[in-house]
Amino acid sequence: MRQFSKYAFPVFLSIVILASCKKEYETIDVIDDRSVQEYIQQNKLNVQQYESSGIYYQVVSPGTGPVVEYSDMVPAIITTRTLDGKYLSIDTFSVSNRYYNYLGYFNPEAIRVGVKEVLKKSNGTIRMIIPSRLAFGRNGSGDIPGNASIDMTVRILDVSKLADYEDFTIKKYLQTNSLTGFTKTSSGLYYKIAQPGTGSPITADSTIVANYTGKLLNGVVFDRAAPGSEATFALKNLVQGWIQAIPLIKQGGSIRLLVPSSLAYGMQGSSPTIPAFSTLDFEINVTDVKP
Repeated sequence: MRQFSKYAFPVFLSIVILASCKKEYETIDVIDDRSVQEYIQQNKLNVQQYESSGIYYQVVSPGTGPVVEYSDMVPAIITTRTLDGKYLSIDTFSVSNRYYNYLGYFNPEAIRVGVKEVLKKSNGTIRMIIPSRLAFGRNGSGDIPGNASIDMTVRILDVSKLADYEDFTIKKYLQTNSLTGFTKTSSGLYYKIAQPGTGSPITADSTIVANYTGKLLNGVVFDRAAPGSEATFALKNLVQGWIQAIPLIKQGGSIRLLVPSSLAYGMQGSSPTIPAFSTLDFEINVTDVKP
């Protein structure tokens, strides 16, 4: 009996400790659900749960365009933040904020479901609160850390109205930056001639020598050739925005262009520097024209 008592207490103590540890351990589901509920309450969000999936959503603006299918190529503008506020990515013309690909490839799956089954149509916006287990999981994605629940707003554009969207964006850019004196062409290009130039005329078949700066509408420079380090181009090999606008000046001339994506790098952009369907801002000085 004494021998039994000698070992019984340590065994009992071990059981109590293990039981206590098990009780204190919380699954990622529990942690996710608590953080999501706290976030919703703190921010007074008017959201509802989608079929008990753990995803909460709000249709910010109902879609008015065509019904979207998983097999459709969709242009999307995305805002993403983690619920703890440590990560925020808004529509700043960065690669992480622009998407153009099949809806069925859009990650995570929660976004695909929200767009296809809740928003349903293009030209609309949906906001989703997504628990980490349904977002990017324990590994995270890029700058989004692991086990991070996210607040994501996705705007699905109507491809057929993209030109109108880009024109609106350019006009807003002009107004925000107090830019005046630009002329719009029938193709949607905006240009302003700073110096018309007095040298050789330029045609679509010309080879030009130029210094220039190319930037996104968020101010990020994606390409440049500084004075003294001019670049030489066959004009016909460049984007349509340049082909249309550069012949408006002569050798020695300077021009600024706001080029919609349809006259630049299109729906796909030019990864990793130019996001999908990006309008570009160029300042160009042509120093020489070669036959």
